[in-house]
Amino acid sequence: MTDYEIEMELDEAEKECREQPPVNLSYWNTGSEYKEKIKKILKVDNEQDVFDYYYYFPEDVKEIIADKLGFSADDCKNAFFHALTQSTLSISMVSILLSEMAAKLGIITPYYFSVPDCCDALKMDYTIFDDFMENINESFDADLLLQSDCNAFWFTSPLNSCSIYFKRRVKEGIQKLLNAGKLVILDESLCINGRELSRTFGIQENLIYIYSPHKALGIQGIKFSVLVVHKKYYDAINSLNDSFGGSINYSCRQGYHHFISPNFDECLSIYNQFWAENLSLVRHILSDYDFATVSSEVSGHYAMIFIDRTIDDRLFVDAMKMLMKDKGYFAYPGVMQCLDLKHRFCFRVNLLLNKADLECGLKAVLDYFKDTLGSIR
Repeated sequence: MTDYEIEMELDEAEKECREQPPVNLSYWNTGSEYKEKIKKILKVDNEQDVFDYYYYFPEDVKEIIADKLGFSADDCKNAFFHALTQSTLSISMVSILLSEMAAKLGIITPYYFSVPDCCDALKMDYTIFDDFMENINESFDADLLLQSDCNAFWFTSPLNSCSIYFKRRVKEGIQKLLNAGKLVILDESLCINGRELSRTFGIQENLIYIYSPHKALGIQGIKFSVLVVHKKYYDAINSLNDSFGGSINYSCRQGYHHFISPNFDECLSIYNQFWAENLSLVRHILSDYDFATVSSEVSGHYAMIFIDRTIDDRLFVDAMKMLMKDKGYFAYPGVMQCLDLKHRFCFRVNLLLNKADLECGLKAVLDYFKDTLGSIR
């Protein structure tokens, strides 16, 4: 089954349960408990202009944003910080830039699904590197990429849907690619503020960053995106923005003012506490299922649960449709988050869901593996 077929079939089954909507453990929106905690403290500036066009960060705001994203004052002298409404648009704009450069792109798995979609739409030449996956911090080999015919490489940090950040081995490998003259894109759209790779690499001529600080916090209504490039790309990005980017809307301007306020840090503190408590709950639950594991490196609100065997897509989709009706819970397979399932199955859980839903739902899915599939090992 294709990713789209899986999503559409589960979506249709979910609609059939409209009287008692099931909880999707893999869903991207947050639970009501987390939302209530954030709503109690969230302070948003409602005094933004609703009439005029805005395309750039105000200079004083830009400097604070740059500092909060980990860029030094010297970095700022050589950088262009471009404002966009969301990271999906940033991904699209970078893809168009790469297309105009006739780049041969290497995409390191796991990645956000829209990256190869953009490449396909633009008829770009690209290669998927699925050699490292969730074990990238132990297995990454920059030489493997350098031996390819790719001249640009796309990394997603933290790893898509895994909340795993790069360690020394990967960071040194990325710098090796840069030293070899390769273009590197670091999609840090879901990065927790304070964990940015900008603090390691700074501004370099062949390095492009994508940020969207509110995305990690699950505050989607005021999110904005920052595309950070060397100043040599200023004209190219500005030109693309005229046709594909457009102006910054009201909610985005609320977002970047909120990002540089102390209240963002207060929201971040709640976020970190909430996912960490739910991750502890998940680890406790998994201790009763010897066939299921979660990475020790998880640091964020998405966690991938790995099952020590492969499972047929059709079998899993049918099981999730059954669980929707019988238990009120289901999950998406990891293939929908661009993880390779050839060696072992996995599914994502959102650690910002309500605690009871996470506990009951995870047990329901794991009991399915235990009872229906029999002995995993």
